Amino acid sequence: MRKLLVILLFFIAKTLSAQEIDYKGLPEWSWHQQDSTEYYLYTPKNMKAAERYPVVLFMHGCCGVDYHAKLRNCVDPPVRMWHNFGANTQTVPTYIISPATSRGWEQHFAAIKKVMDDLIANHNADPQRIYVCGFSMGGGGTFSIIQQYPNYFAAAITMGMSFRGDSVKVKNIPLWCNQGETDYYARALRKNVADIRHLNGAVSDTGATWVTGVNPQYSNFKGVGHGVMWNAASTQDLTGWAYSKINDGNIYPTVFFTTPAYRQIATAGEMVSINIDAHDTDGSIAKIEIFQNNTLIKSLTKPPYSVNIKAQKRDNQIKAVAYDDKGKTAVAQTIVKVNIPPSFITEKLVDAQAGNFYQVKLNGIGNGELVYTTTKNNLPAGLQLYPNGIVKGIPGNPGNYTLPVYLQDEDGDMVKKTFQLFIKSKNKNEVLVTNAVTSEGTGYKVSKMMLHESPNFNSRDTGLSTDLEEINFSDLSSYDGLTFIKTDINHAETAASNFLNFDIDEDATVYVAYEMLDSNFHSTIPAWLNDFQKEPGQIVAQYRYYNVYSKTCKKGKVVLPAAEAKANGVGTNYFIMVRKNPAND
Repeated sequence: MRKLLVILLFFIAKTLSAQEIDYKGLPEWSWHQQDSTEYYLYTPKNMKAAERYPVVLFMHGCCGVDYHAKLRNCVDPPVRMWHNFGANTQTVPTYIISPATSRGWEQHFAAIKKVMDDLIANHNADPQRIYVCGFSMGGGGTFSIIQQYPNYFAAAITMGMSFRGDSVKVKNIPLWCNQGETDYYARALRKNVADIRHLNGAVSDTGATWVTGVNPQYSNFKGVGHGVMWNAASTQDLTGWAYSKINDGNIYPTVFFTTPAYRQIATAGEMVSINIDAHDTDGSIAKIEIFQNNTLIKSLTKPPYSVNIKAQKRDNQIKAVAYDDKGKTAVAQTIVKVNIPPSFITEKLVDAQAGNFYQVKLNGIGNGELVYTTTKNNLPAGLQLYPNGIVKGIPGNPGNYTLPVYLQDEDGDMVKKTFQLFIKSKNKNEVLVTNAVTSEGTGYKVSKMMLHESPNFNSRDTGLSTDLEEINFSDLSSYDGLTFIKTDINHAETAASNFLNFDIDEDATVYVAYEMLDSNFHSTIPAWLNDFQKEPGQIVAQYRYYNVYSKTCKKGKVVLPAAEAKANGVGTNYFIMVRKNPAND
């Protein structure tokens, strides 16, 4: 059965990382070997000799081709969340250890422990701030290593794997467990979490995501499968949570609400009884602070930890902070719901300008998650309304527009507000790029070249998030501020001579940014790009590198062939940039 699991994990991993990448690394990454274990180490810049710094160990998923550590091991989302991948900065200077394996992690534990011990003994590592995280097979490795060295780690983060082992050994180690709702390999995780919480006194807990203050913390991503590391690393402050944990021998207290039930309904002005269970395994509870909508209501120094609050006309955020007798804290949060009709806070939209990047955030109030919608035909060309209320894009045509927006809350209650949007005429230095569409009828997005924008979008993404992909621009070279066409990542392998059509309202230089593998691998370009001029330098999107090819085009319709990426040894679609020709000024 174990062999079957390894085989299945192998094919899952191959599907998740089918494309080879050509990451060139950062100067802070260095290759090392301890016994038979190879690993890359990120050493923070500008460390002070007298200070101690955290260490994080990341264990990748199944399966490596061999045991040789490569720079590829440094780019998974759980690695990148510990440092600003593009700017190469860190909020908290931290050593990052990224080892490699082919089958299983237990065989490497002794060597990895030697590496961490050496950083503590001979370098600047802080023995009280050693963290570990892992995905898939590495999630299983994370569960295993904290059992093998139960007093070593300050916190552990797992993604995409159920727990196996002795729950008693891990119940006091701060854990944040992440699961994709449909992930087969993490299918038992909710029950695992409930079992560990039971050991920590939460008898009635069934492993709910909204239960906080009792170990482990748990996230379950609706509609997500085994690739949960992308969601977990990009939508949560996992590192901030980890950095808040210190392994000083003092166990964190436990605190949770026994009443009210999560999202219990009340009426405005009703008195609601708040009852809290709190205890400390190796000491005592010094006090409990209770907050309502971020306002301190009461501080309690002995049980029973109970208070009555007056429900306000809104979702009432209730927070309990437990302090133990040695100064450590735990936080529990819940919601008391008072039904209110949704309404808009935003009164009007700021003006836009044709050809310029536009982004505003609509705000409203209501119960639970709020979703903003409009009909496609109501939006000015080039703009998009996202479900979270962000209006974003490059408007194409000046004029006055009427934009009806619907706001719906979790109960299905809906309100409509009609906004007026004035789009001013374009700046004389801009080129309007409109009607970007493929021969198959897929509309491409128009945006601006700027740091943290993504080079492609995913038309198959049905979630409520924006179109941000897993990578984004980190070095724009000289192309910052240019209008660009963000292409569909799913069209990379298409081959067609008249695939992309778009209109420009001025004579302009059109740039094609085509991914180039030129370090550890080698790629080519499609024959049609030989008619373009190769520009110096590259555009970098974290671990992707794009060469740029230019051609002068007359105003009107521009037609370009498809990427043919697979035939040329890459796995991503090109993107397009446009610059007005100086002769048109």
